[in-house]
Formats: sequence, C-alpha cells, structure tokens
Amino acid sequence: MHTLLVIVSFSVLAAMAARNGAFWLRMWRQPAVLKRERAEVRAAAAASDPATRRARDAIQLHYVIPAFQEVESLEKTFLALRQSIEASSYHATITVVTSVHEPHGPGVVSTHTVAQALCDRFADATCLMDRSDVPSMAAAFNTGMRDVARRGSGDAERTYVVVYNGDSTAAPDSVQALGDTLVARSCPAAAQINFLSLRNVDEITGPGRWYTVGAAYYQTRWAFGFEYDLHRRNSAAHRQGPLGHSYHLKGHGLALRLDTALDVGGFSTQTPCEDLELGFRLALRRVPVHVVPVLEDTEHPTTAAAVTAQKRYWYSGMVDVLQFHWLLPEYRAAQPLRFELSRLASIYRSAGCFLLGPVPYWFLVAAAVVLGQPALAVLPFLNAALSAYLIRRAAGKLGRPLPPLRPAEYVLLPVGILLWSLTRNIGPVQYLWSMVRSSDRQGRLRATHLRHLDDDTEKRPV
Repeated sequence: MHTLLVIVSFSVLAAMAARNGAFWLRMWRQPAVLKRERAEVRAAAAASDPATRRARDAIQLHYVIPAFQEVESLEKTFLALRQSIEASSYHATITVVTSVHEPHGPGVVSTHTVAQALCDRFADATCLMDRSDVPSMAAAFNTGMRDVARRGSGDAERTYVVVYNGDSTAAPDSVQALGDTLVARSCPAAAQINFLSLRNVDEITGPGRWYTVGAAYYQTRWAFGFEYDLHRRNSAAHRQGPLGHSYHLKGHGLALRLDTALDVGGFSTQTPCEDLELGFRLALRRVPVHVVPVLEDTEHPTTAAAVTAQKRYWYSGMVDVLQFHWLLPEYRAAQPLRFELSRLASIYRSAGCFLLGPVPYWFLVAAAVVLGQPALAVLPFLNAALSAYLIRRAAGKLGRPLPPLRPAEYVLLPVGILLWSLTRNIGPVQYLWSMVRSSDRQGRLRATHLRHLDDDTEKRPV
C-alpha cells in the first residue's frame, strides 16, 4: 500500500509539473508572441492591394456594452474605449444597453443616467434600455445587436458587433488591433479579445483582501496562460477534427460578424454561460474563432463572497451543458455524434476541470504529510509564486506595469494565489449542493443569478 501511494503521488506530481510547466512557458513567451502577432496583422492589414483596401474601408465595429449596476465603472470604460476608437483608423460606434430592472428616474443616479450623459457627449454613441424579464448580459447584448442590424449602416459581412463589459479598460491599440485582425484574416465570422482581471486590484480591501487578489491573479493566469493559446489553436486552418474549431468563448471581447450574429440569434438567454453555449453552437457549425493580439483589463469582484458567487454562477452555466441535448435539439438531430463528442469535451474542460482542479494539489499536500516527503507539497507553492512573477513580468513587457509590491506583499500575494488555487471550487461545490437540494432547474438558476447580482451590488455601492 505504501509503495502504491508513493507511485501514485509522484505520478500526480509529474503530471501536474508538466501541466503547470506548460502554463509557465506560455506566460513567459506570451509578451513576445503578442508583439509578433500584432506586427503580423498590422502589416497584413496595411497591404496596398485593392482587396485589402476595400476591406479596410468597409469594416465597421459596433461595440455593445451591456451595463447593469455599473454606475461607478461605466465612465472609465466608456472614455477608454472612445480614446481607443479615436486612435484607430476604423469606423466604430458604442451602444450602451441598460436594464429596466435597475432603479432609474428623476433624481436617481443609475447606470442609465450615466450612460445617457456619456452618449449625449459623443457622436456615434447610443443609449438603449433592455426590457427583458430578467436582466442579463445575453439579453442586453441581443438588444444592442438588433439595434445595429435595424440601423443597417453597412454590409453585414463587413460589420461586427463586439461584446464589451461595462467594467473594462480598452488598451490604446485595442480597436486598431481588432480591425487589423479582421482585415488580415479576411473578415472571419468571429474573433476574440482576451484580458487581464487586474483593473481594480488596488481597490480590494478588507480582511479577505489577499484571497480575493489571489483570485484575480489566478483568473489572469488562466486567460494569459491558457485561453489565449486555446483560441489561437481553435482558429488554425488545419483544425478539422471531430470537435471542429471552437467551443470555448468569453463574452467580453467577442466580435461577431453581423450576419453570423443574426443567423445564430445572438446569445442564448436560456442558460447562464451564454458564451460557452454560443461557442458550442459555433463548433458544430465549424466556425473558427480568431484571436486578437491585444490584451485589455477588466475588473474583478472585490470581496471573497462576491468572487465565490461569481464562480458559482459561472459553474451553473458550465453544468448546464448537460441540458444541451434538449436546449439544442435541432443541432443534436443534425449531427448526433459530433454533438455528443462536443458535449463530452465541454463537460471535461469546463464543468469537470472547474470542479476538480484543486484536487491534485490537495492530494499532493496530503501525500507529503502521510509519506513524510515535503517535496511533494512544493509544487502548489512554486506555482503560486511563479504565477505572480510571470503575470507581473508580462504586464511590464506589454507596457502596462503594475504598481511595485511592498516587502510584505512579496509573501502575501503568492499566499493569496495559493489559497485561492486550493479552494477555487467552493462555488462549484455550492451549486452542486443546490442541485441535490432542488430538482427545479429554473428555480436554481434564478436563485444563483440573483445571488450573483446581489453580491456584485455589494462590491459596487451605488
């Protein structure tokens, strides 16, 4: 038994070292990769041939900002995006979509009030109100998408609607990079901007500060060390296997060609992870999602309760992939084998990994104690320290350095990342427990959604 435990423990250590090593290598290389790919699409979009010139002139970008309870964040987001638009050579507009469910009216400072004031100051900016029964990013985006289509300002195959979070900061080169990528890639159906989750880490305070900051760094690690490369692989021309091109998307920063957006009906409002569900549908259509070589910055929940509620909400959508067979019956009927293969892949990568990700770390710590082998427990600590270093290094290399750490923070930051890495499945476990307690799917999803909104409101006092 002792020998078996030793073999299993060192096998798990080797597997996790290889996995984390891949993350570390990608985060080390990513700044240079981003710069190289940015130079490539810039050069391709600047070509003087007639087809490229026509594409440059015809591209229209319509940024749709679904904004709910964003009184404090929206102005900073809007102005940064405006500056990026003005610095670009592409025509772009902004549409802010607020919700009828947020308090508004005379004397009330609401997201709609802030949005209307901003849109009144700038040309090519529109403020709309979504009147759906339940406030959601999906419903708000669909409202903006339909308004862009109704205005009919250009060729649907050269017009793009871009999902944009109300708490994000556009990089100065963001709009130009998106336009150049679309031109260089011959106006693809979909493109994805990735982002860091560190915009507001200096505003995180309170007793659980470093746990929450650790979660923000870990989320950034995931985007920077995994998702960027995933989108690049999914858009590769040779990726023609049974899983097709894509199924993993992020709502923020997703650019959809208008004809594609209308054809798929925008985001689904029937499931919490509307971006995962849309990626699933695009995979079945064999639509590649091209990566845009730029990184933006977005906010992160500022309390432990809020970040746990966020992960619980996300997980409710990841588990909802189990419902796709009846949410998307026409897709299943058309290609049942690919449908089930894609669903199994989604269950593994999203639902399974999100829930079980910390388990190998816990196993290594426990095995280190039982076997008296401290070396087994080194990897989780090393991963936390290297993640902090590589993220901060990358931010500096990309011209967006983070504030210097104080002496104590050299310890507190890795400890926060470590604690989050060991407990990041609390939200998923909470949602699974709610599934055990209630078989009412709609009731569970609504309760999880409202809890997420409540906790988000707490982090943004109005």
